[in-house]
Amino acid sequence: MIHRVLVAAVGAAVLLAALVAGCGGGPTFTNQTLTFIERQNDDSFSFADNPPKSSTSNDGEPKLSNGDQITFTADMLDGSGKDTGDLDATCTVTATTTGSFDDSRAQCVATATIPGGTLTLAVGGKAFGAGTTRGAVVGGTGDYAGATGSFTSSDEAGTDKPSQDTFQLLVPQR
Repeated sequence: MIHRVLVAAVGAAVLLAALVAGCGGGPTFTNQTLTFIERQNDDSFSFADNPPKSSTSNDGEPKLSNGDQITFTADMLDGSGKDTGDLDATCTVTATTTGSFDDSRAQCVATATIPGGTLTLAVGGKAFGAGTTRGAVVGGTGDYAGATGSFTSSDEAGTDKPSQDTFQLLVPQR
């Protein structure tokens, strides 16, 4: 009886070793860092004031409330200032204290169309206002198929200067 158990255990160990060896350890990834200048297209900004309807603030900006939606597009420029792609985004306000962009939270999704493909982006929490916005790269197409990672979009407080967008990517090797 002990002999049968020993033979079965050795057989199971050999089978397990063969299965593990056949797995190949999974895909390998390359790290990529991409940097663009994001120039807002002011004509593309759209605000959907969902109930409860709100008034405008003293500075002419809409007061936000839960459920309001904001959409916009921006040009993606390379280091020389050449237009190389677009950013298309939509955000839904999830919480606000005073109705200002600076204290509101939102869920945003976006697509960055850049040379070689697209990146799908997601941001939650404080997505508006000046400073740095941090989000996730949740997928991609073309050269970025299967990409994951993170991004930052930084702008200068109190200015209308373009933002600098930096994407830190892990892209599966093909």
